Parts: sequence; C-alpha cells; structure tokens
Amino acid sequence: MTMKTSALRLLLILGLTALLSMPVAARSAKRWNDKMPPAAGAPRSIGLYTSGCIQGAQALPSTGPGFQTIRRSRQRFFGHPALIQYIQGLGQIMDTEDLGILSIGDLGQARGGPIPSAHRSHQTGLDVDIWFWLQPRSRPMTTTERETAQPPSMVTNGRLALSPKQWTPRQMRLMEAAAGFENVERIFVTPPVKQALCKGYPGAAWLRKVRPWWGHRAHLHVRLRCPHGDPACVNQPPPPEGDGCDATLAWWFTDEARRPPRGKSKPTPMPEACQAVLAK
Repeated sequence: MTMKTSALRLLLILGLTALLSMPVAARSAKRWNDKMPPAAGAPRSIGLYTSGCIQGAQALPSTGPGFQTIRRSRQRFFGHPALIQYIQGLGQIMDTEDLGILSIGDLGQARGGPIPSAHRSHQTGLDVDIWFWLQPRSRPMTTTERETAQPPSMVTNGRLALSPKQWTPRQMRLMEAAAGFENVERIFVTPPVKQALCKGYPGAAWLRKVRPWWGHRAHLHVRLRCPHGDPACVNQPPPPEGDGCDATLAWWFTDEARRPPRGKSKPTPMPEACQAVLAK
C-alpha cells in the first residue's frame, strides 16, 4: 500500500467517524445542506414549515432593484417561486420609494429540509429573513461586506423599547409594505416592533399578520402561506382574530415572557415525499 493510498484511507475513516459521531438530526441536516442543485420538477412545497422540503426551488439573484443578499456562501438563497417574487416585489417598493436597499438573509436550501444552524423552519421555501436596517442606495455593500456584516439591533432598554437611533419611519414603512402582500401568512418580529406598529397604524387589518416572537431584534421573518394548488404543503393555523394589539401583546413585556421556554420539542417526521426530493 502506497503512502498516498494510506493517507486517503485515513481521511475516509476520519470523515466517516466524524459523520457517525454527529447526532442523527445533525446528520440529516447536513445531507440536506449538501444537496445541490434544486430538485427538478414543477415547484412544490411539501410538508410543514418546520418539517418539509421543496421541489423546483428557484435561486434568488445576488442583487436586484431594492435588495441584496447576505452571506450567500451559506447557500440558503433558494425558495418557492412565490417567495422569490415576493422579495423582488418588496425590493421594488423600496427602490421606487427610495427607502434604501433590503438586506436579504436566509431563505432555504436548494431542496429545503432541515438547516444545520440558526433555524428550525425555513424548510419548504416559504420563509425569509430580512434585516430591518436599510442600506443607503448610494452605497450598496461589496460582496465581501455582505459576507461579514452584522445587522444592528432595533431594541434598547433591556430589549423593552425600540432604539430611536435605529428605528425610523423607513422601518415603519418597510413593515407596512412587507405585510401588505396578500400571500403573507405571518411576520415574526421583536415585541417592541409590534407595539410601535400598533401605535402607528391603529386598526390596520394587516397588523393581524405581525406576530411578536423571541429574537428577531434585528430582522423580520416573513412566512408566506402555501401556494394555491400545492396540496402537499401544510399551512399553519391562521393567527388569532383581531389586530393583536391587546393583552396578548402586553404579556410579551412581562418577566415571564422574558424567559423563553427551554428545551426542544420532538421534531415531526418529514413527509415520505421528501425522501424522493432528496434522492433526485
């Protein structure tokens, strides 16, 4: 056996050992993360937002009118065509109104599925993270900057209030525009953002879509409802009736709410159809 062959064999053994030492969930996520390109076929979102996959995903361009993608090296810029159209449409509003450039974070992987880090959802090509901070149109980020930039938090005072330095009428307009698309199911934000919207847009019907949630201090998480004619896609139950500017919002500012639940719930098994998507 030559030295070169021995070295190759050792690398294979070490790689297999490292893979087998991973938890089952981590190994599954890595399989999905490594799978490229998107699965061929008509676009189909399959399963739950937190346990599913996508066939026929499209890649969001690196840049476009009113938007730029962040950390593209993570390969999480794929989504259902409806999500790509949503982002481009929202970017067009930002561009037309000269509000700044949207910084688009994670969508999903080429075939959806579990992601190795940062997300439990984003699995069916219908979720996207968008920074609240708007890049001046006169100075778009370089490719290098888009790999390393960190978004500023919008909150201050122990996360109970918005920072007047960061939160401006432009962010208010961004939220109004983002929620105004008919196919938006929910937008997750930090509670002070919801509070500001309730004060700034009293009675607006779209406020029902905006849901306070832990985290989300620097970005909004937009979730689209399942596209029409996509029977394998599973929607969330609709948000509660009303605008959400009530006692349920007040709870988020209590000591109880500031202690998020610990532990992880048992993951829902993925639909069988996703195994075919992974195997293509």
